[in-house]
Amino acid sequence: MQEVLANRRILVLEDEVLIALDLSFAIEDAGGMVAGPVDTAEGALRLINEKVVQGAILDVNLVDGDSTLVVERLIELDKPFIIQTGLGLPAALAARFPDLTVHFKPSDSGLIVRQLLAMIEAQSQPNAIDCNTPGAVSS
Repeated sequence: MQEVLANRRILVLEDEVLIALDLSFAIEDAGGMVAGPVDTAEGALRLINEKVVQGAILDVNLVDGDSTLVVERLIELDKPFIIQTGLGLPAALAARFPDLTVHFKPSDSGLIVRQLLAMIEAQSQPNAIDCNTPGAVSS
């Protein structure tokens, strides 16, 4: 993959080791830097608060609960992110944020990275409105 991320730091929140490594390699192959990977919402929040991240790829169901607090923090900071899940979104999260971009596992890591890059670039354009709209669901 071409180095399109240009040293942008991307958070990886994933509790399945092989998926976390696959996402990390896809980010690095695209010229990005990986923040993490981490496997807990607490670890992700710590990284978000300690390091500037330009985007994130999040699993939902984690060893310490779900990633709702991470989603809320990224939205607060206006950082684009993609959710990758095997079980779907918790009902409360889906109801509050119906336009989230969601991929269901197994997913193509390269495709997710390219889509996240497009979201980051769209956000940096003048008149960008919301980095997580429109939402998409893919299988």
